[in-house]
Amino acid sequence: MPDSCQKSRAAILATFLITHLSLFAATPQEAAFLRAWGAHARTPNDHKAVIEACQSVMDKASTLGDFLPAVKTLAAWHLLADGNQADAVRVFESALTSGNTPKPVARFADIQARRWLTRIDHAQTEKVLKAYYKENVEFPSGLAPLLNLPNGKAPPKTDRFGDPWVYKTEEFAKLTKLKNQRFSLYSKTLGNKLTRLGALPFTAYGGKKSAAFIARKTANPVSAEFETITGAGTQRGVATESGLINGIRFLRLASDDRFALMIDSECDFWVVATPARSR
Repeated sequence: MPDSCQKSRAAILATFLITHLSLFAATPQEAAFLRAWGAHARTPNDHKAVIEACQSVMDKASTLGDFLPAVKTLAAWHLLADGNQADAVRVFESALTSGNTPKPVARFADIQARRWLTRIDHAQTEKVLKAYYKENVEFPSGLAPLLNLPNGKAPPKTDRFGDPWVYKTEEFAKLTKLKNQRFSLYSKTLGNKLTRLGALPFTAYGGKKSAAFIARKTANPVSAEFETITGAGTQRGVATESGLINGIRFLRLASDDRFALMIDSECDFWVVATPARSR
């Protein structure tokens, strides 16, 4: 069967499953979450439709309960992908927590928000660096000249995890007499490969990571068996809440075992695992 046909059938099946699950989820909060996630699963590149679906269930915190931070960060990502950066920043910041919350969804939503906000701040810092170069025909040897600019012009002093930017100028391999003509700037937490806002394309949410729920194994603490698919292949394994399995972290199992909320190991994207028997 051609790949296009397989993808089409998979998309139709995903739509059916999410719709079916949202109709019969055990709690109103789970049903509300699945309404938002269902819009994303059906048309992940229709950012406005997903944003609207998320907004429809974010009006009251009680509508989503513990799932609220996940829907906030999902909406913020689609706002960012749709070019609405100011609103994306506002919604991401609303998902930040002031301390170490014991609730895993809120805790990892906080990390996810900080990672995307760091990328946005990094782009702003790069913009100020390029403006400095335009005036001085070289980049500064350190960030102090930029950080001492008046409010409104100075870039953020740190990333969203509170660490100073890792910055240095780099020399050309052969034109050694040309100084401060290029630079390296990144977040200590995200690293050099993942700090840029364009490092992860907005055309494919989450990449190739997915998971299917096999069965609940224990009730307290909750543990479950999953089949995961990543770049490393397909694997099966058991994870407790907040535990990693093949590059995907298990956070919350629905009250009736109809789905599991997960997040990729880097904490950039949510993953929803539906029952394997329904696939």
